[in-house]
Formats: sequence, C-alpha cells, structure tokens
Amino acid sequence: MNDKISKSGGVHLAFDPVFNQEGEPESYQLYLLNGSDHKILFEVKVRTGDTGRFNKFGPLPAGEKLQLTKVAYHWLNERLTIDLDVRAAVEGGTGPRHYQQLKIKPKQFFSSYREVPQLSRGAHLYTVFPRVDSSSVAERSTGPSLRELTRAQVKKQTATTVAPAAPAADLQARVDFQGTLDLHLAALVDDPARIPKAEVLATQLRAFDHYIDQALRLDVKQVYIIHGVGDGVLKAAIHKRLETVPFVRKFHNSYHPRYGYGATEVLFES
Repeated sequence: MNDKISKSGGVHLAFDPVFNQEGEPESYQLYLLNGSDHKILFEVKVRTGDTGRFNKFGPLPAGEKLQLTKVAYHWLNERLTIDLDVRAAVEGGTGPRHYQQLKIKPKQFFSSYREVPQLSRGAHLYTVFPRVDSSSVAERSTGPSLRELTRAQVKKQTATTVAPAAPAADLQARVDFQGTLDLHLAALVDDPARIPKAEVLATQLRAFDHYIDQALRLDVKQVYIIHGVGDGVLKAAIHKRLETVPFVRKFHNSYHPRYGYGATEVLFES
C-alpha cells in the first residue's frame, strides 16, 4: 500500500496524535481531507457506543483539509464509530451520495499510521472514499446556495434514516430543554453529602458534557452554565472544555443581572 495519498486521492479521515508530557498520545485531532478534484458537501458524525460526540456538516473545497474535533484516547476502547456522508458539489446541484460507516478497531487503528502530505507529518489515515463521483443528479440548472443544499441533504438523510417517532421525540425534547444548567452539586444530585470531595468536579463535568451534547443535538443557539464564583476551579474546567467543543461560536463570563459573574454564556453556531 502506498504510504502517500495522491492529489486526486478521494476523501480521507486523519487522526493526528496529540502527545502528553511523557510523549504518549492522549488524544487525536481528527481531520477531514478532501483529496478529490471537486468541492464536496459533507456530514460527519462521531460517537462512542450510543453517545453522540460530534456532528458537523458543510462544504470543503477540493484539495483542502478541515480540522474537526479531538478524539480522546480512551474512545478507541468505547466502540468508536464515525459516519461520513459525502457528495460532490457540481454546477446546479450535487453528485451521487457516498456514505460509509467506520467502526474504529484499536488493532486496525494502530496499523494505519503513515505519512500524510496534507498534514506534513505522520498520522493514522483512513481512505473512506478512493474517488468521488461528480456526475450531477440535479434536476435543475439553478437552485439554492451551497449551505442550503447541505442543510437540505442532511434533513433528507435524517428523514430517511431516523425512526418515524424520532422527530416528534426531538421536538418534545427541545420544548423540555432548559436553557440554563446549574452545576452546583445540590442541583445535580439528591444527596450531595454522599459524593466524595474528590469526585465532585468529575460529577459536575459529566453533567456538563451530557448537557452540551443535548444542546448540540437539539440545535440550541444559546445556554447559560452556572458554575458559581468560588475558587474558580469549576469555571476554569468548563472554559477549558468549551475551547474544544465543536459548534461553539463563543463563550464569555460577563456580568449577568441574575447570576452576577457566576455563569458563563455559551453561543453556538447557527
């Protein structure tokens, strides 16, 4: 197998190792590489087991790379699965659909390391689509924008792959969703005294992760995370996490008439 991918080498996923101070990989920066000759419309979903970790769609020009999310090292042992949906963007529409589901196995993963010219270094590389068919399937020569085409394709895919009850369930979930998460321990558990001091922060961060996953899945635009003032440890941990969460447009800890400086506002991409 050739260790390099050609300029017109299809569409790939690359896992770029991120090392800790001991020189061991602690996570992998995931990249989408468009080595084809065509701009593509894509949707990528990352999950471990039944837990959704990341979801993004949009255009990617020919020959370009896109930094996605970081894949934690331990996800490799948690049934890491990546769904990739791709179409070539052609004049007046799109090409045929290319879909692949990758079930990442540790043994296979560690044998996939090779030189990746787009990154100018080695990484774990998966060639998902060796080529992308650009024959048009459009029915008209003029149409919506590339963003609208992408959104329409995602909605079409969801409608054909999700069980009929799911849209209604998502609608109800969105109605029930609370735009504020209180991370004070008393708001998270029935008996705060039963949580060992050493596990308090981990408990709060698990609640935060679950809440943000829900917000992303339901396409929420804005939330408030109440962390209090205290010694600032929880706020710092939340801000560090938010720096790596996809779809977060910005976050800030400005004064709020209700929460003072004890909450962080999070704004998601439209």
